[in-house]
Amino acid sequence: MDLGNTAKAEVFDALAGVVKALASPRRLELVELLAQGEHPVEELARLSGMALTTTSAHLQTLKQAGLVRTRRERTTIHYRLAGDDVAELYVAAKRVALARSGQLRDTLADYLVAADGGSAAATIRPAAVTSAMTVVDVRPANEFAAGHFPGALSIPLDDLPSRLHELPTDAPVVVYCRGELCRSAREAAHLMRGHGIDATAMDEGVVEWRADKAVRLDGVA
Repeated sequence: MDLGNTAKAEVFDALAGVVKALASPRRLELVELLAQGEHPVEELARLSGMALTTTSAHLQTLKQAGLVRTRRERTTIHYRLAGDDVAELYVAAKRVALARSGQLRDTLADYLVAADGGSAAATIRPAAVTSAMTVVDVRPANEFAAGHFPGALSIPLDDLPSRLHELPTDAPVVVYCRGELCRSAREAAHLMRGHGIDATAMDEGVVEWRADKAVRLDGVA
């Protein structure tokens, strides 16, 4: 037996184990959710629409691969990403997939256009946001509290219809959510435009910022 080849195979087996942990649509969704901040397993089950036992099993797979960590508070288990590099791995996989897979691009485009009222509205990159723009975070309040774009205003999507009066009608508004695969920002911007607000969705969100370290998110770790 060639011990060198055996050792090399073990190295690639170990690497494959980490990559394999992400090779599930539901675990990828959980990674995006955990990039927003720490969540208890019950909340992750609710947000992902999975059964609690299924969610726990997926989280255990991610934990065994070293991609997430846990914290116990009495009887509640809280999960978080093991580090920003996990978000980097997720975003790298997403960017390669979008660059190479026409099926993914078409599927994502259809999904996002539906949020824009059937038309492909223009978006804005985070680097193009200026201090003259009002930045709105439409994620749930607990995710905003865990970390957000500096100076952003928290208006969860569900609260938006009753809080439109808080937004300017004489200056641009920029909306963001969890990430590029999240359409809440587009839904919010579409609603705002219908009420005379000059609103544009960002084409990225918190998971990309965390991966790229382009924006410091206080409290996210």
